[in-house]
Amino acid sequence: MKVEFAIYLEKAEQGDSEAQSELGCLYRMGLGVNKDEAQVVKWYQKAAEAGNTKAQFYLGRLYEEGLGIAKDEALAMQCYLDAAQGNQSLVEGLKANSTLTSIVLYHKQIGDEGAQALAEALKTNTTLTSISLRGNKIGAAGTHALAEALKTNTTLTSIVLGENKISAEGAHALAEALKTNNTLTSIVLGENKISAEGAHALAEALKTNNTLTSIELSGNKINDEGAQVLAEALKTNTTLTSIDLSYNQIGDEGAQALAGALKTNNTLTSINLYDNLIGAEGAQALAKALKTNIALMSIELHFNEIGSEGAQALAEALKTNSTLTSINLNYNIIGIEGIQALAEALKGNNILTSILLEDNSIHSDYEDEHGYHQYCEYNEIRRHIDTFCKRNEALTQAAELYALFLACSPTEAQDAYLHLKEVTTSSTQRPIVRFFQMAGKLPDDVLQGLAYHVYDQARDFIPSQAKASAANKLIKQLREEDRVSYKMKAK
Repeated sequence: MKVEFAIYLEKAEQGDSEAQSELGCLYRMGLGVNKDEAQVVKWYQKAAEAGNTKAQFYLGRLYEEGLGIAKDEALAMQCYLDAAQGNQSLVEGLKANSTLTSIVLYHKQIGDEGAQALAEALKTNTTLTSISLRGNKIGAAGTHALAEALKTNTTLTSIVLGENKISAEGAHALAEALKTNNTLTSIVLGENKISAEGAHALAEALKTNNTLTSIELSGNKINDEGAQVLAEALKTNTTLTSIDLSYNQIGDEGAQALAGALKTNNTLTSINLYDNLIGAEGAQALAKALKTNIALMSIELHFNEIGSEGAQALAEALKTNSTLTSINLNYNIIGIEGIQALAEALKGNNILTSILLEDNSIHSDYEDEHGYHQYCEYNEIRRHIDTFCKRNEALTQAAELYALFLACSPTEAQDAYLHLKEVTTSSTQRPIVRFFQMAGKLPDDVLQGLAYHVYDQARDFIPSQAKASAANKLIKQLREEDRVSYKMKAK
């Protein structure tokens, strides 16, 4: 082994990237030489810089685990992405890896060949739980290989295959895998030209699959036919909690079928029907289902054609529905009557925390006097709705605030999170006040952006007795620093 080490060392010093990578392995395992983390890092870095994909992969592991080098997840991910350019080396790494749990390969154009290589690794890998292959030009052949791997893999819980070329044929293969796989909980198949035919196959799988909780099928042109077969599956499926059918050319017939499923389904909590062709009849059917449904918490109807009649029907449903917390009705030509009906429904609804109604005013007669008065009345109703929901909007933005704070001040992130987490479970003002106290440590430019983002919500949470608190002082200071921006936001 010492002889082999000497040979590798000589070649490595001459710039042979394969020898450099092997030298890193020898130092890592202590073969023919004492283990030396610094040397491991040195030779892996040299080989990785020369484009050796195996070294890139193992260097990623060093960054991920902090072995002989400062732990850096961002650099680890970059190393993995670089290694992905050489599929076979990545596969070899995955087969040997005993710690990696997630891999992300976005828009790397690995194609069917790369997908097939990864599929081979998934057959034996026992640690990977999540894999994302969005935008990689994977077709039916690559999907077939991945589907075969899913039949035996026992650890993967999430797979993202959005923006590929799966087609109906690939959907059939995945559907067969879903009939036997008992670990996968989430699958993303958006924008893959699956069509109604592929939807048929997936619907059959959903009738027997008992582990999948989320499926994303946006932009697949499944139309009414696809929606109808999926609706039939939802009548018996007892595990799916989220389904995304946005941008699928689903009209009233498809919406009516889905509404029929919602009358009996007791597990689905979220359905996305954004940017379809749903009109008043489809909305009325969904509204009728919402009157008896006891599970759905979120429905997305943005960019449809439900009109005033559809909005009024949904408003009636909101008067008695006891579970829905979020509904998006942006861009639906609801008009003033629809807005009025929804505003009236909100007076007695204590469940809904978010309702979106942007761009629903009457545009056709806006210029004349009558239209102008209606537009003003519409805005007055919008203000009523905004006031009603303001407190709940503040609560639901806790996670977004935390993410922003984390990016700005990593050293205080954990403390901030612990306090912001309370916002989702507490009605007291203390978490928001504490947040702004901690935010005082951030740079001025960051503070300004932060204040504009959460000013209205924070103002309502700060108690009257705390007028002199650090939080109130901070908000007042920031408003004075840039009144113009604040006024523009208020408009």
